[in-house]
Amino acid sequence: MTAAGALILYPSWAIAVVLAATVARLGRATGLGLLVVCSLLAMWITSMILVELPATHALAEHVVPLGMLQAGGYIHAGLDLTGRPARFAWLGYGWGAVIGIAGAIWPRALYGPGLVGPGPAFWPIVIVAGIGAIAVLVWLIYEAARRDGLARRQIAMLAIGNGLAIASGGGALLLHVVGVLHDLQLTTPALLGAALVISIAVVRGEVGPARRMIVQTLRYAVMAAALTAVGVTGLILALPALAPGAGFVWTAFVAFTAALALDAVRTLVVDSAGRRLFVAPIGVRDLAEQAEASEVRADQAARLAELGALVSAVAHEVRNPLGVISAHAKLLERAGAPAASLDAVRAQVRRASRFVDELLAYGKPRPLTIAALDVRAVIDEAVTAVRAIHPDAAITVAVAPRSHAVADRAALLDVLVNLIGNAAIAVAAHGSVTVTAAGVHPLELAVVDDGPGVPPELAPRLFQPFVTGRGRDHAHPGTGLGLATARSIAERHGGTLHHEPVPTGGARFILRLPGA
Repeated sequence: MTAAGALILYPSWAIAVVLAATVARLGRATGLGLLVVCSLLAMWITSMILVELPATHALAEHVVPLGMLQAGGYIHAGLDLTGRPARFAWLGYGWGAVIGIAGAIWPRALYGPGLVGPGPAFWPIVIVAGIGAIAVLVWLIYEAARRDGLARRQIAMLAIGNGLAIASGGGALLLHVVGVLHDLQLTTPALLGAALVISIAVVRGEVGPARRMIVQTLRYAVMAAALTAVGVTGLILALPALAPGAGFVWTAFVAFTAALALDAVRTLVVDSAGRRLFVAPIGVRDLAEQAEASEVRADQAARLAELGALVSAVAHEVRNPLGVISAHAKLLERAGAPAASLDAVRAQVRRASRFVDELLAYGKPRPLTIAALDVRAVIDEAVTAVRAIHPDAAITVAVAPRSHAVADRAALLDVLVNLIGNAAIAVAAHGSVTVTAAGVHPLELAVVDDGPGVPPELAPRLFQPFVTGRGRDHAHPGTGLGLATARSIAERHGGTLHHEPVPTGGARFILRLPGA
C-alpha cells in the first residue's frame, strides 16, 4: 500500500469523473441509469485510491462496502436501454444500500484490519452478491443478443463494462481480503477498460451536437489520463532520487491531475446554476441545443419550400380537371341526367377541391398578419361556421374576461374551425363540445368533447400529415391534413397544439398562444 500505487489509479479516476460529469451536463438520450453507473464507477475508483493511500486506509474500510451500489446502477442502465420501467432497479439499489451502510458502520463484520482476512458475514455476502452480479451480467448478455441496431450495441457495451467492473471491483476485493491480491493497483487496466467501454455506450446513445461535444470531452479525459500515466511513470522512477522533496512533488502532481478531471465537475456546476438563474443561459449544452434547433428549422424550411412548389404544381393540375368536370355536370343536368348521379359527382368534386385547399394550406402557407385579437369574437365566428355545417352540435363557450391573443385572425379561425368541427363530428348529435379560453401568458384555448376519443394506436401519429381516423366510408371523411396544418399554424405563432385524452371519455385539444 503506497502512494505510488494510488497514483497509478488516477488515470482511471480522471476518466470516470469526467465521464460522469459530462453525461450529467450534456447527455440527453442516455438515461439516468448510465449516469448512475458512471458516478458509481468514479466512486469505486475513489475508494480504491483511499485503500492505497496510507493516510486514508482506515477511512477506506468504511467506504469500500458502498461499491455494492454498482449492481443497482447496472440494472438501472440495462432497464433504461431495454425500455423497461426503472423501478425494478430499486431492488439492486436496496440490496447494495443495506450491505453498504452495514459495512460502513461495522466493517469488521466483512473483513479484518487493513481489509485483510474475512469477517463473519464476509462469505455469505460474497455468495449472494456473486450470484446477483452474475445474474445481472447474464441478463445484459441475453438482452443484447435478442436485440439489434443501436440498442444491441449499447447493451453489449454495458455488459462488457459490467464484466470488467466485476473483475476489478468485487472480484479484486475478494482476492485482496483473502490475501491473494496484495496490490489493488493491478486492477487499473480493468477499471480503465470499464470506464472506456461505458463511455462508448454513452456516446452511442447521443446524436447531433451533443454527441460531438461528449466525444470531444472524452478525448480530453483520455488525453488527461495519458498525461497522468506518463507523469506517474516518471514520478515513480524519480521518487527515490527526490526523497527530500518527494512529499511536495507528490502533492503538486496529485493536485494537477485532480484539477484536470474536476474541471469537468466545475463546468457542470456552473452550467446547472446558469440554467436556473438565467432565462436564456449560454452554457455549452444550451448553445448546442440552439444550434441543433436552428439546423432543424433550416431543414424544415427547405423541405417546406420544396413541398410548396410541388403542392402548387399539383393544385394547378388537379383544379383544371375539376373545373371541366363541374362544367360537364351542368351540361348533363340540362340534358336531363339523373339528379342523384349529378349530386354524387358534385360531392366528389367538392371533396377533391377541399383536399386541394387543405394541401395548399399545409404545403404553401400564406404569410401571417399578427395583431392583438379579441379571442371571444374569433371563437364565436368559428362556432357559427361549424354550426352551419353541423346544426345539431351542442357547443358551449366559456371565455375568461379580457382574453386576448397575438395572432393572425384568419389563421386562428382556421385552427378553431378545424378543432371544433372535429369535435362536433366526434360527438355527432349525442354529445357536447366545450370551448374555453383562459390565461394571459400564454393564452390557453381548449376544445373538449365527450365523444369516443382518439384511438390509442392513432394518438402518437395524430398530427402527422395524411393521418386520419375518418376513412372514405365515414359520413365526414377526412384528408388527414387538418390537424397537421393546425399544429403548423400554432408553431408559426410561437405556440403549441397538443392532444390529451379525457379520463371520463372524449378528447381535449389544447392550443397555447402568446397572450397580448
